[in-house]
Amino acid sequence: LEIELLLRKIVRNQIEITDKDVREYYTENQYLFNTPEQVEARHILVETLDEAEKVIQMLDEGQDFSELAKEYSIDTASAKQGGNLGFFQRGEMVAEFEEAAFNLAIGSRSAPVETMHGFHIIEVLDRREAHEATFDEVKEAAEEKLLEKLVYEKMEEQINRLREEADIKYQ
Repeated sequence: LEIELLLRKIVRNQIEITDKDVREYYTENQYLFNTPEQVEARHILVETLDEAEKVIQMLDEGQDFSELAKEYSIDTASAKQGGNLGFFQRGEMVAEFEEAAFNLAIGSRSAPVETMHGFHIIEVLDRREAHEATFDEVKEAAEEKLLEKLVYEKMEEQINRLREEADIKYQ
């Protein structure tokens, strides 16, 4: 680790990046900087449709979603946070869950959604629209990513060169 850090420092000092280099990197890799559509949701996961309908009835009667998630949800990880799953984008959840969550308006709640895990009651808390990042917004991040890429490539070159030049004898 110590040798790697030293080599990284040496290599870093050998690399110069221009604004043109950063702009080219951004253009070729813009997808890395864009933000896809995301929703923040919470859910209560139960095993049966009857349980899901019972929970929905309690919600309709005014009981607190977070408290019901803590009491009834079999997703123990999110239940501790009142069912909150945080923000997620498409492709991170099972298809049925995702479809329901992305089609709900902020503040609205789903009917029971069946997945391989059980039955979910989903509530959308917030939404972030997709955003295509401009160069000015991500210039510093693009420069860091490019620098890291170049440092890694240069380190590989140095390591390979040192191995080729070394006189290694195995016994």
